[in-house]
This record gives sequence, structure tokens and C-alpha cells, in this order.
Amino acid sequence: MEMDLATVQQTTQGLLPETLGVQFLRAEPDCIEAELFVTEALCTTPGVMHGGAIMAFADTLGAYGTVLSLSPGDGTTTIESKTNFFSKAPSQAKVRGECRPLHKGRRTMVWQTRITREDGRLVALVTQTQIVLPREVSAEEQLGALFADGGTLDRQDLLARLERSGGALYRGWAGQETDPEAKAALLAAAEREDENAVVLEELVARRR
Repeated sequence: MEMDLATVQQTTQGLLPETLGVQFLRAEPDCIEAELFVTEALCTTPGVMHGGAIMAFADTLGAYGTVLSLSPGDGTTTIESKTNFFSKAPSQAKVRGECRPLHKGRRTMVWQTRITREDGRLVALVTQTQIVLPREVSAEEQLGALFADGGTLDRQDLLARLERSGGALYRGWAGQETDPEAKAALLAAAEREDENAVVLEELVARRR
């Protein structure tokens, strides 16, 4: 999923990343970089950045890296995160996060974020796992996918089999129906399915 830096920054409006003050410097599928000014609101006593704020900063970068690597319509969420702390991030200073992928799979992605101070000292190293949530596929898309491959003959053969299956379903429903009119309608539908199947089966037989 492609997004320019301005668009990525805009997506933080009204959300936690904006509250934290995350400013993106680079946003590419294989590298996310951002900086954050350590305000008093992000600190614990005595004037150092709260560990939860550090983890939230890193989680934001890993999530954005995953989003930029997803297929259109897919989603993601964090399912695991591990943080090692190495030094303090003082209030009224900037910290920088650089996030890169360790693994990109169809089901999960693993990202590692290095958070450093302005003097270059490592503040924290965060490794998180993101699950890939495929978009929901409509019934129409699923049916279309069945006919995406193969030539006309193969498609006609497949449709004939589907028509036969449809007829069987209609007859099964008719057998459970107590309303005579509904039962007759279902049986009539089953006959139409069978008729369609016969037409296709004859076409396939002649061309093979």
C-alpha cells in the first residue's frame, strides 16, 4: 500500500500517534523513521520518558510499516511485543525511532524498532509481531474466482457441475418444506437447474 509522507502523517490526526507527537521522517515498506519530542505529559518521575510511551512509539512505527506492506484492503494488529530498555530518555529532548522488518510473511510480519536519544545512545529495542488480517471477500468475488482460470470449455464444465449441485440443493430444501406452494416452487427451480446443466454438458461433450 503506497502512501506519501504527508499522507502518512495526516492519518495520525485525532489518534494516539498525534497525542504522542510522532513526526514521521521516512515512511517506506522496509523502513519507517520518526521522531518524538519528550514532553512532561509523556514522562514519569523524575522527568524521564515513561516506558509505556516508548513502547507506544515503537508500536506505532511497526504498525505503519506493516500497513505500507499490505495488499489493498488488508488490515493488521499487534499480537506480540517485547521491549528491552537500555537508557533514559529525558524530558524536553527528542528521541528517534527507526523501524525495519525482520520477517514479512503472508500471515505475520515481525518488526524491530531502535529508539535512540539525540546523543546516539540506545534507549530501547522493541520487537513486535503484527498479524495480517485479509480483507473479507464477497460471495460474488469468490464465485468469480472459480471462473478466473481455464478456457471456455473448463468454465462450462464447472458451471454444469454447479448447476447440478444447485438442483440437488433445491430438492433437499423442497423435501423439508411443508408449504405446498413453496415446495412446488423449489422443485421447479431444481428442474431449471437440471435443464441448464444438460445444455452445458451437451456442449462440453461435443467439443471434447
